[in-house]
Amino acid sequence: WGLDYPPLTALHSRLLGHAAHHLNSSWVALHASRGEETHHHKIFMRLSVLLAELLHLAPMLVLVYADNNVPALLLVALTPAQPLIDHGHFQYNCVSLGLTLCAVYALARQHLCIGSALFCLALNYKQMSLYHALPFFFFILGPRYKSIEGIKEIIKIGITVVSTFALCWAPFLGTAGDVVMRMFPFNRGLFEDKVANFWCSLSILIKVKDLLSRVTLVRAALFLTVLAVLPSQLLLFRDPTPNKFILALTNSALGFFLFSFHVHEKTILIPLTTVVLLYKSSSSNTTSSNTSTSNTSASNTSASNTNVNLPAIWFTIIATYSMWPLLQKDELEIMYIASMGVFLTLTCIVLRNQETSLHLLRGFLLSLFGCAVIHALEVFVEPPSRYPHLWPTLCSAYSSVHFGMFFCYYNYLQIQ
Repeated sequence: WGLDYPPLTALHSRLLGHAAHHLNSSWVALHASRGEETHHHKIFMRLSVLLAELLHLAPMLVLVYADNNVPALLLVALTPAQPLIDHGHFQYNCVSLGLTLCAVYALARQHLCIGSALFCLALNYKQMSLYHALPFFFFILGPRYKSIEGIKEIIKIGITVVSTFALCWAPFLGTAGDVVMRMFPFNRGLFEDKVANFWCSLSILIKVKDLLSRVTLVRAALFLTVLAVLPSQLLLFRDPTPNKFILALTNSALGFFLFSFHVHEKTILIPLTTVVLLYKSSSSNTTSSNTSTSNTSASNTSASNTNVNLPAIWFTIIATYSMWPLLQKDELEIMYIASMGVFLTLTCIVLRNQETSLHLLRGFLLSLFGCAVIHALEVFVEPPSRYPHLWPTLCSAYSSVHFGMFFCYYNYLQIQ
């Protein structure tokens, strides 16, 4: 079995293997354990995901939202997408996402070396964290490249980064090339299944995979990704504030998700990680505003901040909805309905007492109505025999349009 992820995933797997061997050696017996599906083994595997989540992701969310209201914290904690993938599709995304949030938190408080080391750990657990790499680079470089003291800080951070990578990769120095080739599988195609990005939606009309060579597609994906991501990163370089940092992280991850090569449905968790940080904007900005500000100015600020919150919640719902084809394959329909129901109920609680633009609210409700219609069509209408995957494809394209609009919106916010 080859290693599809960076070295820290291998370390985590080995630790779990030792624990499993200690509890019941038959669970990890070479060859004989293949296809092992006993009740106790399933419990062990499920608990391993829950433990990883409690150690890495949950504490960070509580720390970020410690000064916020309880409904908002619950809304973030019960975001459906990540639990459905980690506990249903069965992965440990919570580890890399939690490390990334820790890194953002540290950098926002000017703990640069700690933040850099934490992000390196996230990168060395799952390579998809690269979606966030450019904002980290420009946020650190922006205010420091002009002064001697700043350059000294950059050198310290560089030493931290190199040292962290060296420690992570030391056991794999002899096979590093093989690991990298499996981490970036260019031979596996332009996109995975029904991912809600530009390339999958375009292929509905134009079969680009049949018209262009793999090398050409890689170059085209690289060009479009750089074109989409670079403007927001240059804006961050010019104005490296914590709020712009979060927006640049979101824009970078969304740009990579929409346009890069070989993207999976579950990769939407990467931009979602920083979008959930925007839930907090309304209360934190309002409470920290100067009390001497006029009532009119305060009202405008509150409305503006609320406009950040609703799109963040909206994004969360569409991100979960976009993974519907993947969740169906894993037979997670009931869990999807239940978790989305809980999240929508909490959304009503959080938004009930907030001032929200009527046009924005109408757009939000119309969007959810569209999701419900596509779900209903899939349940009650048999697709044409010529297009057996019509409804999953429609779900993907519908979500892709939303992500394109969110990408434009968050870039607009960063400019503002």
